[in-house]
Amino acid sequence: MTAGPHDIIFLCRHCGSGAVLGDTELELVESTALLPVPGRRAMLWRPGWSIEADVVVDDRRGIGGRVTPGWSSLRKFIIPAFSLDLQDLTPLARALSSAAGTTREVPKEPCQGGTLDLVDALVFIRYLIVGAEVERPDDLATVRVEISAVNHRIVALPFQKHDERLRCAVTGTIIRGK
Repeated sequence: MTAGPHDIIFLCRHCGSGAVLGDTELELVESTALLPVPGRRAMLWRPGWSIEADVVVDDRRGIGGRVTPGWSSLRKFIIPAFSLDLQDLTPLARALSSAAGTTREVPKEPCQGGTLDLVDALVFIRYLIVGAEVERPDDLATVRVEISAVNHRIVALPFQKHDERLRCAVTGTIIRGK
C-alpha cells in the first residue's frame, strides 16, 4: 500500500483490502466502493467512511423551555475521509449519506488521501445531526445527541474532474478537492 505523508486510511490497489494506521501496525477494516450513477464514470477515487449508527436525539428544549419530541433510528452515513474544507465536506457528506447507492469491490486503482479517522468521522456525524436539528423551525435551545456506531467500513468514493474541481460521480456535488 502506498500513502501520502498524512494518510491514516489505506486501500490496497492490488487486492482492495482496507486498513487504518493503528498504534503499532495496520489494522484491517472491511472495505467497499460506491458505484458511479449511470452516465457518470470514476476518473479518480478518494477514501471515505461508510458508518451505520444508532442515533438518539432527545431532551430537545425550545428557547422558552418547551420540550419538543426527539427521535431515534438506525442511519447510514457516508463521510469523506480526505482533506476538504468544511464548506465542501458538509454538503458532500449530506448528499452521499442521502444517495448512498450500489456498492462493489474496491477498484484496482489508487485511492489515497485518507486523513480522517473513525472517531473524527463520528464527531462529524454529530455535527450533521445537530445542524439538522437546529434547522427545524422550533427555536431549539438545547438538545442531546447520542451516536453509537454499529458497523463501519472504508469506502472508495468515485469522482470526475470538473475544471479545477471535482464532481462526485454518485451525487454530482462539486467540491474544491484536489
